[in-house]
Amino acid sequence: MAHRFLFALALLCWGFTTSEALALGSDHPQGPVAGNNLWPEGLKELVNRPDRVHGYFVNETDVFFYNGDSKALNEFLDGNSKLTNTALRVVIHAGTKKARSPWDKAERNIPVAWSFHASSSPLDGLSVPNAGGRFYTRVDVWLGSQVKLEELRIPANIEVISGGEIEKFIAERRGQQSKERPNR
Repeated sequence: MAHRFLFALALLCWGFTTSEALALGSDHPQGPVAGNNLWPEGLKELVNRPDRVHGYFVNETDVFFYNGDSKALNEFLDGNSKLTNTALRVVIHAGTKKARSPWDKAERNIPVAWSFHASSSPLDGLSVPNAGGRFYTRVDVWLGSQVKLEELRIPANIEVISGGEIEKFIAERRGQQSKERPNR
């Protein structure tokens, strides 16, 4: 009888557990961000630019939003390329973006040209092992903003990938065209 009670109690307790881990997060202050001891040298200066419009952190990942033109982004990317022991990635997106924290209930209505993710944990499956103090960064760029593709100057040591919006559009269009065309 005691075993059944313990089993029922264990099932009851298991039912109240969550599969999601608890996370610590908050918005960064509007002024300069102090950073932490995991940040590589130069990161504090990079994120504390006058064109930063918002930022937040969740656990050890910091996210910052910036609004500027191609020249400002090129300066940012040049500074990013100088971070040592850091995996560097740029993701280019079609369209526009607005600053937002994960916990926002309403739109902030703050346009951004790029965002910057910085973490001591791998971002998006970057294939660089987290060894020897390695750090990870990702810059997301929106071409529907003030940034022009033909004006981008991305340093050679930064990996560049597509956000996938254009490829998705083309694939969907091809699928629609194949359905609309009669078989010959």
